[in-house]
Amino acid sequence: MNLRRLAAALVLLVAGVAAVLLRGGHAPEQKPAVAAETEARPSGVDVHYAQMMVLHHEQAVAMSRTLLAKGSVPERVRLIAEFIIQDQQLEIDQTNEWLTAWDEPAAGPAGSGAEHGMLSAAQLGDLDRADARKAPAVFLRLMIEHHRGAITMSRSLLAGPEGNAYIHSLAKHVVNEQTAENDAMAALL
Repeated sequence: MNLRRLAAALVLLVAGVAAVLLRGGHAPEQKPAVAAETEARPSGVDVHYAQMMVLHHEQAVAMSRTLLAKGSVPERVRLIAEFIIQDQQLEIDQTNEWLTAWDEPAAGPAGSGAEHGMLSAAQLGDLDRADARKAPAVFLRLMIEHHRGAITMSRSLLAGPEGNAYIHSLAKHVVNEQTAENDAMAALL
């Protein structure tokens, strides 16, 4: 029973963070195109991270939608999936706007499965094939692994030289938020 209370508390924490972010709380700063002109040009590392994080977030959004389409998802898992869709789609949009403001290309198609912390086609197939009863556990297990990839990418960027303020803010946000989400998802498993 204590594990259920912990999981419920963690889900409420994640939902609270979502509410703050959706109201303009501590989300990464969105740079208008005009402001981008007054800052130093981002490095290739910054641009690469932005492009890869867009791809990474797109995969998480797709996984969440796949789970929700199965129906009968337990409420706490459903709330996490819905939060991932809302939060990561917002970050995709902001990061694409940042790339556009710097006249950088959008992310290209995803490469091999293990690249940049992405899940493989076989892993995604496990979620696609899971029935409604097994899908929540498969989703949680895969999303934890997926988040670990994003956390690793973000920590790697932050360990390097100081870079673009928006991108470094995004990387810090990814580490903090996805670590908390992993804790909540692990408790649900």
